[in-house]
Order: sequence, then C-alpha cells, then structure tokens
Amino acid sequence: MFCKQEVLNKDDKLGKPISLARRGIAHAKCAEEDLIEKRIFGSIHIKEIVLEDLYELRELVKSEIEERVKRNNDEANLLE
Repeated sequence: MFCKQEVLNKDDKLGKPISLARRGIAHAKCAEEDLIEKRIFGSIHIKEIVLEDLYELRELVKSEIEERVKRNNDEANLLE
C-alpha cells in the first residue's frame, strides 16, 4: 500500500482510493501531496532537471504565456 493510513474504509476525508501504477493504493489527497512534495508536474520530474535547463524552461514558459495572452487579447479585440 502507498498510504500509511487505511485506504479502503468508509471515511472519505482524504479522498477516494485510487491506484498508483507500481506504487499501490492511495487516497487521492495523499497521492496529490506526494506529487507536490516530489515536484512532479505531469510526467516531468522537476527536481531532476539540471539548474541550467530549469532556467531555459522558465524562459520558454514565460514566452509561451506571453504569446497566449497576446493571442487571446487579439482574438478578443476582433470580436468587439
């Protein structure tokens, strides 16, 4: 079992039980907290990325956000 607490009980305060591949059964909340602690986004293990690559990733993400905001603003202006 992934969780240290009993997963298959009637108490849902930690979320419904879910199955984690190669890890076991967990509460939904426990699985989410584990991902946050390990810094996993999607299938990207952020803790494993070299610092220089993190800087590059940050710039790529910032550029993508700016481009999408600009595109959304342009589309909104066309609708007016």
